[in-house]
Amino acid sequence: MINPLNPQVNGSKVPTRSTAPTKKEAAPPADGFVKSAKPAFEEGQLLVRLREGMGLEGGSLTDTYGTTVNEDLTPPGEGPRVSDGSKLLLLDLKDGQDTRAMQRLLSLDPRVEYAELNYQYTLKDQGTIPDQSLPNDLQPSLWGLNNTGQNGGKVDADIDAPEAWALHKGSRNGPVIAVIDTGIDYRHPDLKDNMWTNPGEIAGNGIDDDGNGVIDDVHGFNAFENSGDPMDGHSHGTHCAGSIAGVGNNGQGVTGVNQEASLMAVKIFSNSGSTNAAAIVRGINYATKMGARITSNSWGGGAASQAIFDAFNTSPALHMMAAGNDGTDNDKSPHYPSSYDLPNNVAVAASDRNDNRAGFSCYGDKSVDIAAPGKDIFSTTPGGKYGNKSGTSMATPHVAGVAGLIASMYPEASNDDIKKRLYDGADKLPNWQGVVDGGRRLNAYGSLALQLEAPPAQQTPPQQPPAQQPPAQQPPVEQPPAQQPPAA
Repeated sequence: MINPLNPQVNGSKVPTRSTAPTKKEAAPPADGFVKSAKPAFEEGQLLVRLREGMGLEGGSLTDTYGTTVNEDLTPPGEGPRVSDGSKLLLLDLKDGQDTRAMQRLLSLDPRVEYAELNYQYTLKDQGTIPDQSLPNDLQPSLWGLNNTGQNGGKVDADIDAPEAWALHKGSRNGPVIAVIDTGIDYRHPDLKDNMWTNPGEIAGNGIDDDGNGVIDDVHGFNAFENSGDPMDGHSHGTHCAGSIAGVGNNGQGVTGVNQEASLMAVKIFSNSGSTNAAAIVRGINYATKMGARITSNSWGGGAASQAIFDAFNTSPALHMMAAGNDGTDNDKSPHYPSSYDLPNNVAVAASDRNDNRAGFSCYGDKSVDIAAPGKDIFSTTPGGKYGNKSGTSMATPHVAGVAGLIASMYPEASNDDIKKRLYDGADKLPNWQGVVDGGRRLNAYGSLALQLEAPPAQQTPPQQPPAQQPPAQQPPVEQPPAQQPPAA
């Protein structure tokens, strides 16, 4: 799918970090980000955002056009950039209606804030090695966590995970980290102990116990099929989950950045790696509703979507987003969702074992925030197996994992605090200057150990000298109020 430049929805631009002129795109490699000549979409469906004050059916909007409301996809918590009270609806068109023509027609309706196509997105796998013979100690395979120069790597071209673990290893009672991807093999022996369990749901009873609209969503949500089973039949999401939180110190497999964690599986892709905008919005909404603190998003490269932008924007979570695998400059040719102008996202490029930019990795001095290990990454795959993958898809979980460590070690940290720790605690490397913002490559220890400047302490107002008494025959002089210090 294309990465449209300066995309417009209903006449207004989707906020993006880049406004550069069009650049001819290179042919994509075999990676997790696929483009085509024109963005594909679901025929017979539209995503329609109503203006403030319009009801579920938009004041007979459906009667006007003969459409049917398939689903209310309004994000659970509205943010500052979305009209309060407006609805996001997935509409089904009636037989015979042309999808593009209806999109243009509804865009002109004064009751509609925007109408857009339900774009399709495709995830193409980089490949796995599912049956590799496992050594007793896999730590040398995890060069991104601890690089001692193994396999031709550069010493210390890593995120200093062992040093970080001396400070904090994560917590199963800590912040929820949502992997928004192809699902997770929640039975994997190296993941099952770190899976989030919905406290309001009783497994297997066929009842929506917590009333969130999903039955038996014990470990997460299958947003593509709208079910409570987010099992990964692809492998991409399980691989990402292992880098974030493969169980540590259990004598088998791999160790994630968080040795202990709470992983929520949000499956937005089919097992073949395809999806659409409605499923993505549905998945983000679920993560928001169920309290995810961090989300990991190793996907992208399709059409810009205002509906997806709104879902991320209204979420209070901090979202890690893969920068893309086309090897191009995102400052000139934006990649979505990582190029959206959002206060709560972090765009991630991929580094290799020698601290160079992986050749496939997108970059951007202004639009990509940080780099992390993303080439030849060894992690979990479905069925209790392990394998290697490469991509910014693999770099993003490293950053999500460190963000999870920060949020666990510093529970009161705001999104801005976490971002500051990620950015200021990173290694600033000369060969990354001009490639990503600040030349940053992730460093877990630096992020956890960083001393943030405390807010200035509130000063005690100075004591006023006692007022001089005027002569008895004079009326008392009113004293001005004591000056208060500025609020801290």
